[in-house]
Amino acid sequence: MLLITSADHYVGHCITSHLARYDHLRKQMRVLCQNKTTCFNFASKGIDVRQIDYTHPNELSLAFQGVDHMILAVGNEAQRVQYCERLCQVASRSGVKSIICISHVGAVSSEHETLGQYALIEDEVISSSCQWTILRPDWIHQNFHLWSLYVEKHRHLPLPIPENAEICPLDITDLCRAVENIVLTDSEKQVRPVIQDDHVGQVYTLTGPKAVNGKQLVRLLSKATGFEKFEYRFVRPMDTAYYLSDLPKDIWFDARVKRERSQVYCDDLKGYDYRTRILSPPTHTQTRTFIEYFDWVHNQAGSLCVPHVSAITALQPRSIRQFFQENANSFKPRV
Repeated sequence: MLLITSADHYVGHCITSHLARYDHLRKQMRVLCQNKTTCFNFASKGIDVRQIDYTHPNELSLAFQGVDHMILAVGNEAQRVQYCERLCQVASRSGVKSIICISHVGAVSSEHETLGQYALIEDEVISSSCQWTILRPDWIHQNFHLWSLYVEKHRHLPLPIPENAEICPLDITDLCRAVENIVLTDSEKQVRPVIQDDHVGQVYTLTGPKAVNGKQLVRLLSKATGFEKFEYRFVRPMDTAYYLSDLPKDIWFDARVKRERSQVYCDDLKGYDYRTRILSPPTHTQTRTFIEYFDWVHNQAGSLCVPHVSAITALQPRSIRQFFQENANSFKPRV
């Protein structure tokens, strides 16, 4: 049995959607959520969905019955460190064999409080009695969905890093594929009885195939949309924070979220539609994570390409060019 946490948050939801492409796996999957709204479709497809209070010992104990592997998809809740600590403690007591922790590339930063939360969670995973593997994804391509309406309206991309600062963005599909290759057998796509020794005790940094800077992002946007006058703008972190916090008030953003949630309810879970959607507005914790990530990249040159995705999946990771091409209509300026 696979247990996936925070299925009502973006990463957990995408991993669940990705693994559920295999019909025979759905009966072997259990997902945890606080808000069941975005998980109704999982339940209708035969996945065991548990709406849970992460601080309630009895609810957690019941959720871990029969679980072999926990995919600890760290959510964007304000109390995520506390929640993950509880999950790891109960996993140890419940005889869970292994924990696959979805952390963050910025966990190595000692100067950022919100990024530092990932380090605290990793410490809890490592100190558990379970075998463990830690995945540290870089900036996720699909985060740019949150900027698509701004680009569409104003014809420029505003980020709080200089135009020559490089990031190594990763597609959410490649993160999901890495998880798949760790927990499932290669041929029959069955849940592994135990995680392969090669992965036990490993910390993987997951990045895209190539580093890109602000200028290159705008150039790729132009090629994908056919609009040549996009600009890149280096903005203050507070400007980015204000923009993201005000997104729920934007009627166009709200309409998109509602439209895509209705699509989630009807998703047959056969393909990769999960990578084209905005699941919900960013939380305060998520916004702080974004801001601190960009500050870490800007001041510590933190984002470097590492070939761990190919080592795990034996596939070349998807490029940011493919993301913009796939989602060009969302970024095209209004006329």
